[in-house]
Parts: sequence; structure tokens; C-alpha cells
Amino acid sequence: MSKLNRNEEVILEYVTLHNIVTTSEIADNTSVPVRTVQRALAKLVKLEFIETQGHTRDRTYKRVFSATDSTLKLSVFSSGILVGELQYGNGEYTFEYDLDYKGESFEGIEADKINRSVELFAYFENLIPESKRRERLLLGKEDIADILRELNNSHGALDFVPKHKLFEYKPQYGRRENWISVRSKILSDNSFPNLLEVEVQIDEEILDATANTEHSDLSGYQIKVDVDIDFKKGIITESDSAEYLLKPRNKKKSNYFNADDDGTNRYYPYIAINEHLFMTFAKNELGFNVPYTGIVKAKDVDFHYVTKRYDRIDGLKYNQVDFAQVLGVKSDNKYKKSSEELFRALDKKLSFKEEKLVAIKFYYYSYLIKHADLHLKNIGALEIGNKKYILAPLYDLISVGVYKGDSWDLGLGMSEPIKKPKNWKMDDFYKLAKIIGITELMFKKEARNITDIFIKEMPKYIKRLEHFEKDHPLPMQKTRMLGSYKGLALKIDNMFKERIISLKKLGFIEELNLVEESGGLLSVQRT
Repeated sequence: MSKLNRNEEVILEYVTLHNIVTTSEIADNTSVPVRTVQRALAKLVKLEFIETQGHTRDRTYKRVFSATDSTLKLSVFSSGILVGELQYGNGEYTFEYDLDYKGESFEGIEADKINRSVELFAYFENLIPESKRRERLLLGKEDIADILRELNNSHGALDFVPKHKLFEYKPQYGRRENWISVRSKILSDNSFPNLLEVEVQIDEEILDATANTEHSDLSGYQIKVDVDIDFKKGIITESDSAEYLLKPRNKKKSNYFNADDDGTNRYYPYIAINEHLFMTFAKNELGFNVPYTGIVKAKDVDFHYVTKRYDRIDGLKYNQVDFAQVLGVKSDNKYKKSSEELFRALDKKLSFKEEKLVAIKFYYYSYLIKHADLHLKNIGALEIGNKKYILAPLYDLISVGVYKGDSWDLGLGMSEPIKKPKNWKMDDFYKLAKIIGITELMFKKEARNITDIFIKEMPKYIKRLEHFEKDHPLPMQKTRMLGSYKGLALKIDNMFKERIISLKKLGFIEELNLVEESGGLLSVQRT
């Protein structure tokens, strides 16, 4: 079989997608000159990839399929550079790197060979939203890879370009600045609580996810809408290429984490405020890279959450991968790796020792706040230039322990030996630190600092939330007193105090020499 050149491949792909086409239609929609189209069609007819129908004036071309060539192709770009080609159909997926590509290989997809799989490669599959969001995107499609050609704003800097659109793709990444140089502009500043006085001009059926359409390319389980925020006009509107993300409140019962043992889906109220509080604390008190966040009062009940995309600025994308991609794990298995495996991957992916220290500090902070939803997709690596990676800014940072006191403290346990995070002690963190080249003394110093700040500063955030509740009641649980409710601030305060007590029982307080600092909280310890 003769090898096709790029123009011929583009034209064959277009005919494959549209079945019966004319010469002028191909030229108009592929940006290939008419004379070039005519020469390519003649060759494709000769090779029996297509056949002609009709006479000269009204001639059309139709795709002819053999048993082995009913496949579609996507050109895959990273930061505007052609990486290779994803081909799918006939029950198989293949990926081959472009001969001119000199960059990094995608994790799990080898260079210098044609990679084959009966499932969509995990590196690409993890870009696609999950659960019912994925079901909506699959409507009317024959293959999960068909979704990729429609993803314009998924995380990172990948672009999937249908072969027939190749000549229309105009990358502009040459003027993109190093991420570090624009970090402050991207992340911006916010305090807690950051209540935005804006109007959400988005249909309720979109906010309630009752429409049969999806409104964000960003992966994950939670409902998301890509939005623009006009701070001067005070409005939030939907946008296809936005640099902000809105997570709507869900007034119906919705389980964001895991189903209870009895299968019940429980409602987790004020999850927007929960995430906003713990993200802001990590940003302003602990110095982590955290994007701008805020909350918006919904028209009926609860609050919407808004956050800034940290991998976007002025329409340009920055390369990022989550650790499900790095480890080659499909999104529905994001809880099925161990913490040791994650940290071995962090050690290989992150380029600087300082960033590896940031990673274990983040893990420890997540443990403190009982972030039971911390899985492989909630931790990532961001390229800052020259193939150098830092820990991605924090996102999806939620305390599940506020709602479920018996929840795990993290989403991933230990495997050597098997150990749930709720039973961890300092030795377990020392073990993870060793994997990434951090000494016990270095980690202990950082853990003490984080815990000390947590003990001293978190009550101030809870107090701010109490003041907020005076104007915006946040009832969580009805008490025995008529008309009396326990609010979100009290629930977070209970979680906080119980956390300090559990740290004492597990030996953290003494190991970190924080007995005096935590004395007031421990004086009310229940026996």
C-alpha cells in the first residue's frame, strides 16, 4: 500500500467522517487548495480508499471501507507542538509519535513504536469527565475517543485536532511566558469569606445538571461550568474558553464522595464554603500555590463555588498532568493505588527537591483537614518550562470529615503493609518523605510548622464563618431546642477540635512538641 502524504490523509479523514462529499466541499472545510484536493482524490480512488459517484459536474466521492481501515485519526498537539497521531476504530486504539517530535513521551505511551490498546489510553481517558457528565458527552457518539475531538478546555495544554481540520489549527504558544513569571497574575488574591456580589446569568437547568448537555471540558465527577466573571458589571456568564470555573450548588441530595454502606446518597450542604475555606487557609496561612476562589449566593438555596484556572492565561494553556495520567490509571480506579506508589511517581515527575517537600506538606495538610477525597486525579504536576515540573496548585481541597467524622483522613492508604490513613502516625509520613528524599528532621520541622499554624489560625477562620452566618444562616442539623440549628461553623469547629484530640492520641502532638500550643483544646478532651 502506498504511503499517504499529510494532505491525502487529511482529505481521507474528511471523507471518512462525511461519507459522500464534493471537491469544493473538501477544499472549503480542510483549507487544502482545490488543485491539491483533485490530485489527492485521484490517488485515493486509485488506491480504492474512495469511489466516484455521478458525472464530472456533479461528481461526489464516497468512502470505501475494507475490514481493516474503518478508523478515525486525531492529531495530538501539546503546547502547540504536534506530538503524534491517535487512531481508533475496529475495536483498537493506536498512538504513534510524529517523526519530527523531540519532546517528552506521554506516560504509558512509548516512543519509537506503534502503541496499541483495546481501551483508550489512560493518559487521554483521564481528560474526559466522569460518571453522568461522561454519559452526556457520549450521547450520539460511537466511541469514547470521539469526545476528545470536542475537548477545547480540558486540563493541561493538549489539543486534539481532527485530521481534516489540521490546516486550520493555528497555535500561538510562541508568545506564552514562563508560568513562574505570571504566577501571581494567574493565581491572584482572595480572602475568606470572599462573597461575590454578582448575578449568575446561567440557566437553572444547567446549574442543576438536568440538561442533556455538558458545560465544561474539565474532568472529574462534580458538575462544572466554564464561566467568565465580569467584576465591573457584576455578572457571571458561561464561556467556551473561560479561565474561571463554577461548581454549582446542588439543591438535591448528591453524594460527592462515596456512597454510604447502605447505598444512600447523602446531601453535603455548603460544600462551596467548605472548599473555599480550606483552599484559602492553604493559600494565605500556609503559602501554597492556590488559585483565586470565591462563593456566590444561589437564588434558592446554598452557594456556588468559583475558582480561577491556574493552567490558563489570556487564552493560552500550560501543560499539566494529574497522577492518574502519570501512573497510567483509568479515572474510575483513581482510589486504587497506594500512597507509596503516588510518592514514587511524585519523586520521578517533580523536578526540584523543594517541590517534593511541597508535595508532602500538602499531603500532611490534607491529612489534618480529613481530605478523604484526595485521590490520584486531585494532585498534579505543572510544567513551568524546559520540561521542568512543579507540584500543580491545589484544587478540590475539601474536608469530608466535616460531614463524616469517621471518614478516612486521605483517599489513598498504605500498602506496605496495608494501613488505612485514619491509623497513620508520624512514622508513616517519615516513610513517604524518605521515598522523595526528604529527611525525617526536615519533614518534622515542616509538619510542626503546619500543625502549629493550624492550631492557632483555624479558629480565626471559624470565627469569621460564625460572623458570616449572622447574615447568611447555614443550618446543618436541627437541635432539640425548638427552632435551633447547628450551623456549618459549629460543624467545622467540632471537626477541628476532634482532629487535635486524635492527633494527641496518635502521638503527633508530643512528637512535634506542640503540647503547650494545643493545651487549651486538649483540656476538653473526652475520656
